[in-house]
Amino acid sequence: MPKLMERVSYQFIQEDDDFTRKEYYETCGFHLEIGVNPLSDLGFGTTVWEAALALCQYFEKEKIRFWNKKVIELGAGTGLLSILTALLGGDVTITDKPELLKQIERNVSFNLSPSFKHHVKIRALSWGCDHILFPSDYDYILGSDILCFPENIPLILDTLLHLSNENTIIYFGSNMSYGRPLISNGYVILSQYFETELVCRYKASDVNIYRMTRKTPTAGGLLQW
Repeated sequence: MPKLMERVSYQFIQEDDDFTRKEYYETCGFHLEIGVNPLSDLGFGTTVWEAALALCQYFEKEKIRFWNKKVIELGAGTGLLSILTALLGGDVTITDKPELLKQIERNVSFNLSPSFKHHVKIRALSWGCDHILFPSDYDYILGSDILCFPENIPLILDTLLHLSNENTIIYFGSNMSYGRPLISNGYVILSQYFETELVCRYKASDVNIYRMTRKTPTAGGLLQW
C-alpha cells in the first residue's frame, strides 16, 4: 500500500508579512522549500494540502516528466505542485486568486533559479469567468483538492472544457475525507465530458489521483462511482 509523502522538516519565520513558517519536502530528486501561513485570512491557498503531495508522489512513482510540455495548474495555492512540474521540464502557468499570487511568486523564487523562471507564468484565473483569456492548447492540466464546494464544480467544468483539447491529460488529486459524496459527485459530472480513471489511491490518507482526457463526441454514458 503506497504511503503518502510527508514534510521533511519545517522552520518558523519571524516578522514576515506572507509566511509564518517554511516547510521542506523531498520528491523526484528535488528539495522543495515552501512558505506557508495556516493562520492567514487568505483562506485555503496558504497551506500545503495532501492532494498536492499525492500528485507529486505519483509523478515520482510513475517517472512522469514534462519536457517541452505546456502545463496549467488550477487553484495552485502555495505553488508546490507547479514548482515541481517546472523542475520536471514543464512550461507551467500557475493560477489562483489574485490575492494569492504574491505568495506563489515568493515560493517560485525560493525554488527556481533564473534559468528556470522563464518556464513559469503566474496569473490570476477565476474559474468559469476569465478562463476564456487562456489558450486551449495545454498538454496537461493539474488540480488538487479543488472539487470541495458544489458551486465550483460547474465553473471548473467550463474552465476544463475551454483549456483542454483531445490530447490534453488532466491529473486531479482529491482528499476524499473532505466530503466523499460531494467530491464523488463532482467526478461523476466531469465524467460526462472526460474519460476518468482512478490511477492511484493513498488509502491511509484517503487521497485519490484521477487521470482524465476529453471524450470523443460519440462516447457516451456515465462512469459508475
